[in-house]
Parts: sequence; C-alpha cells; structure tokens
Amino acid sequence: MPRWAEAQSAVEGAIAIVRRDPNADRFFDLSADSFWRSFGAFLYIAPLQMILVLAERRLALSMSEAPVAEIPSATVMMVTELIASVIAWGAYPLAMFALAPQFGLAKRFAGYVIVYNWTSLAIVLAVLPPYLLFALGVFPPGIVLAINFMILLAVLWFRWTLATDVLGAPGLTAAGFVVLDILLGLFISLGVAALIVGQPAG
Repeated sequence: MPRWAEAQSAVEGAIAIVRRDPNADRFFDLSADSFWRSFGAFLYIAPLQMILVLAERRLALSMSEAPVAEIPSATVMMVTELIASVIAWGAYPLAMFALAPQFGLAKRFAGYVIVYNWTSLAIVLAVLPPYLLFALGVFPPGIVLAINFMILLAVLWFRWTLATDVLGAPGLTAAGFVVLDILLGLFISLGVAALIVGQPAG
C-alpha cells in the first residue's frame, strides 16, 4: 500500500497544479517504481467513493418522485460503483498507453499516469464536502447540485491542465483526452449498472 505521506504530498501537488506552480512536480515521486505504486492510490479513494455513493443516494431519495423501491439499495449502488471504479482505474491508462505514442507523448506517459492517479484522490476530496453537508442538513439539494456542477467544470479544467502541462499534449488534443476519459467512465458505469441492476444506476 502506498505511504500515507505520499498521499498527503499528492494532495498538496494537486493544489500546486491548480495554482499553476511550475514546480508542482516536486510533490510527486516520478520514479519508475512509483508508476505501479500510484495505482495503489485507489485504496485511499475507494472508501471515500463509498461514502459519496451513500450521500448521492440520500440526495436522490430526497429529490426523486419515484417510489423508493425503484432506486437501487445502498449495497447495490456501492457494489456497482466499486466494480465500475476498478475497471475504469485501469481502462483510461491502458487507452493512453496505446494513444500516447501516436501523438509523440510516450516519454511523458508514465509521469502523467502517476500524477493522474494520485490527483484523483484530491478530486474525490473536493467533490465529497457538499454531499456531506447535505447529509448533515446544512445544504439543501439545489445548492449541492449547483456546487457539484461548478466542481465538475473545475475538474474538467484540472484534467485538461494535467494533459497539457504534465503529458505535454497540445490544447485540442488534451481536450480530446479529457472527453475520452469521461466517455470511458460513463460507458463502464452504465455497463456495470446494467449488468447488476438491469438499468443505469443514478
């Protein structure tokens, strides 16, 4: 399992990237050994995702006019999310492994994956607070959705920044990689949900 200090450093690195710090890479171990270890970041991310799933289900229940029975159980939603996340965790790096050489980006591929994997932890940490505040009764559903939309836009920009600054892709190519990332995640989530509950999980 990756060291906790490495996870903390990655969060600091994500903040440095947001600030467009030219030396943000100092927060990441970009050695060859760190490439495979970076996939272990999922061990920190997965529990947070399960909390997020429970909060999202509670939000859906508060807003849905459909019978409660039509919304998958918490267990089903967590299993669906976990399986989809495991698949997606490897799918995008594999896709980029095939694509990076085609765009002359092979030399920076490993460093990009390391930073991408570790900063995924920072993204989950950024997404979670509004849902927790809703669960505590602080935020109404509408506020949570509005904040979540703004966070989504920030995440898209952040992923684009990683592709341009870390991978070295031109702006338009980087945008294409971000779209690929989104479509892969969506396809996997819908596919897993269809297999487990017979319909896309909301």
